[in-house]
Amino acid sequence: MSRNDAVAKIKKHLLLQREDLRSKIAEEMGLAYSPDDGINDLGETAALVEQSELHTQLAALETRELMQINRALALIEEGHYGVCQKCSKAIPLARLQAVPFTTVCVECQRRQEDLGDNDEDAYSVDWRKAYDHERRSNTAEYSVQDFDLASE
Repeated sequence: MSRNDAVAKIKKHLLLQREDLRSKIAEEMGLAYSPDDGINDLGETAALVEQSELHTQLAALETRELMQINRALALIEEGHYGVCQKCSKAIPLARLQAVPFTTVCVECQRRQEDLGDNDEDAYSVDWRKAYDHERRSNTAEYSVQDFDLASE
């Protein structure tokens, strides 16, 4: 398969992935809590706000990925896709197929990581932060029976 054919196939995959992400983002934002939901129970409201925060963070992660995909599609349209933005060498097809929105070759990526210089921070997904938030939000559920409400 020629490089142009491979890029066309990657473009098709990116377009499908973009549509999928757009619908996921809309779904996550639709699941986010709104104060207008008419819930009067403080406990239920707190739980919904916590869930809403998770949905909002997931939407933010998906939005960052969508930005990466849009950037890759723009590079394809401009004719600059698959060219390392650091050294201007061609990025191997295997890397583009594995990480279709990458903008740097493996060597430059390693160099960036070794130096602690990550130009793609604005687009990177912070899975650790999302995991930590989810772990913290998985608090035990309590009912009225769990508390000793008898006055002393």
